This record gives sequence, structure tokens and C-alpha cells, in this order.
Amino acid sequence: MNNVVLQLEQCLEQEVDLVQSFISVLEEEAQALTEAGDTDALGESTVAKNRYADQLALVADERQALLAQLGYPGDKPGLDAAALNHPQLRDLCKALLEKADTASQLNASNGIVINTFLAHNQQALDMVRGLVGASNLYDASGRKNSAQPGSGKKFKAG
Repeated sequence: MNNVVLQLEQCLEQEVDLVQSFISVLEEEAQALTEAGDTDALGESTVAKNRYADQLALVADERQALLAQLGYPGDKPGLDAAALNHPQLRDLCKALLEKADTASQLNASNGIVINTFLAHNQQALDMVRGLVGASNLYDASGRKNSAQPGSGKKFKAG
């Protein structure tokens, strides 16, 4: 077997394992999103997702370089061509594409939930601002604004 094909096979195995680990983190994140108030788990999932995303980017770059050495284009067309010409890569290529699709769907679903939470929080904050008559309870960094409600308006009776 061609040494580059063997390297590609090993790279694909590593990538499939990493994507599966990434999926596990996404599933944990989805669970944390359904358990209101578990901000620690969400913070941990963000750190883990970023770590796996960095690792996946490195492995994907390696895969792209190996595909190029074999004369194939990058991404899915290259994987398809490599799998067609090297039967030992077929199951790995198929698994990678399926797992990548699963990860993408989970990540998009979690993103929708997170954006919904953010929108609800913004609406609640806007409502509180309206109730107390202050337009800036918190500054851009999330710190309490030192200006008191109504301090910018001076009324003179009489």
C-alpha cells in the first residue's frame, strides 16, 4: 500500500475519533441547555468545543495535504475520489462525512437554543430598563452603570 494512502487512512481514523468526541461534547451541551441554570456545564462545553475545533482544524489541514499529495482535490470531492480509488478508505470517508453532518446539525440546533435564550434575556433586560426608567443599567462590559435613574434630568418646580 502506498505510504501516503496509509497516512491518509491514519489521519481519517484520527479525524473520525475527534469528530465523535466533538459530537459527545455537543450532546452534553444540548443536555446542559435543557437543564436551566447549568452555566458551569455550558462554560465547560465551550472550552471543550474550542479545543476540539482547534484539533479538528489541524487534522483537516493534514488530510487536505495528504489528498493533494495523492492528486485529489480537497474536502468532499477529494474524499469521494480517494474512497473510490482506495477501497480501504471507503468506510472511514463515509463515517467522517456522516459524523461531520451529525456534528453540524447538533451545533446548529444548540446555536438556535442559545440564540433563543439570548433573545429572551435581552427582552427581560429591556423590560427591566423600561420599568426603572433607565436606558443603561449595565455598561457594555456587563458592569452596573453608576448613573442613577433620572440623574440626567433636572426638574425645577415652581
